[in-house]
Amino acid sequence: MGPPAGADGEPLVFVIVGPSGVGKGSIAGALAARVPRLWLSRSWTTRPQRAGEAPDAYHFVDDAAFEDHAAAGGFIESASVFGHRYGTPQPDPPPGHDVLLEIDVQGAAQVRRQHPDAVVVLIGAPSRRALEGRLRGRGTDEETIARRLAEAPHEEAIGRDLADHVVVNDELSRATDEVAAILDGHRNDRGLA
Repeated sequence: MGPPAGADGEPLVFVIVGPSGVGKGSIAGALAARVPRLWLSRSWTTRPQRAGEAPDAYHFVDDAAFEDHAAAGGFIESASVFGHRYGTPQPDPPPGHDVLLEIDVQGAAQVRRQHPDAVVVLIGAPSRRALEGRLRGRGTDEETIARRLAEAPHEEAIGRDLADHVVVNDELSRATDEVAAILDGHRNDRGLA
């Protein structure tokens, strides 16, 4: 079994993108828990923690802390989304690990510019109704649901342009299996599996 880094010693950068509510976080968490040598980067956000959301889902910070980190070059990507700032720290995986990023399409475009060989997987909902149900299920307020549903087709269109692969999250276990197989395929292509 070879080390999970390319001939240049750089880790594979694997990016999961999609509109809010499609299950990016659930898939990323499941992958990180079951795929060896995969390091999940935890994003920063200025939004408040949602009711029932794990305290380590994000690094929750105020605007000043976010701005200081951004000014110091601490993010590989950052964006304002629905009135809050999000940023992915510069990757610092343990030796021998590939990088898993779970971000929005704006962030994926920034990552792709810095890492043209990054593998981008777009996660889609099986339907608008399913997406709406997922947003409601996590306690999102009505105004935010309306904004996110209105933005979803635009995000999905951008995601399709960026993506190397598209996976519909119609059932979490099946979608996670499909994304894991895609990751394994890219590791095999690089002689990493």
